[in-house]
Amino acid sequence: MDYINILSFIISIAISYIGAPMVWNMLYKSKTLSLNYRNEQIPICMGLLFMFVQSISVSIILLLTQDNIKYIMYYLFAFTLIGLAGLLDDLIGDKNIKGFKGHIKSFFRGNLTTGGIKAGIGFFVALFISVMISKGTMEVIVNTLIIALFTNLINLFDLRPGRSIKIFILISIIMLFTSSIKEYNFLFYSFYGILVIYFPLDLKAKSMMGDVGSNVLGITLGIFCSLTHSLIVKSIYLLLLIIIHILAEKISFSNIIKNNKILNFIDSLGR
Repeated sequence: MDYINILSFIISIAISYIGAPMVWNMLYKSKTLSLNYRNEQIPICMGLLFMFVQSISVSIILLLTQDNIKYIMYYLFAFTLIGLAGLLDDLIGDKNIKGFKGHIKSFFRGNLTTGGIKAGIGFFVALFISVMISKGTMEVIVNTLIIALFTNLINLFDLRPGRSIKIFILISIIMLFTSSIKEYNFLFYSFYGILVIYFPLDLKAKSMMGDVGSNVLGITLGIFCSLTHSLIVKSIYLLLLIIIHILAEKISFSNIIKNNKILNFIDSLGR
């Protein structure tokens, strides 16, 4: 399967090389802009590039191999739906309502937010995929939580240029080593090809991938983990995810990173 990984990587690089400037220009001309941390107006929603390229690259690999068609189609369905939910939040979301708790409180007060829609769709997608790929009730529960929490994880760290992508790369590489099934590795390699082209734009604060980008990165981690790891290993990942999300409600990861020399060096690398 190594040649499939390499092929998916090359396909994504080629399409991204052509598509990245086109998507950037489209967003800039349509004034789909937002202030970055330097108070500069830059294109947001560059995660659209991820959606386009990953969908095409994965589909090409699927046509060539005809392997695991059902599961890859589940992935593409979830990937697209959660990406669109993120795009909706990027375009018309209320930035004054922060965090999962904020959107839930708003919902119970009778106010529907795009963040609430995103959370609802995220849970539905996670549950749907888990029911379709799991072999028992316990695995359905574990997979649902893993997919939902990984989908949100990348968004938690998307506060500085390049940070969330570094988190994605780190976790995905770890998963490549901890997974017991290797036939879905091309999902990551395809994304690596996209990031070769896009990552410099994000690092230099020339564009933001937005929730559409963080959502599709996160759900890719979640579905890959659910498909390729044993229940024991998935339970370890789930425990770590729960701890991180609990801590995120109480502390600032940005402050922790800023005050730690090693973490701050890694976080600032490339900017």
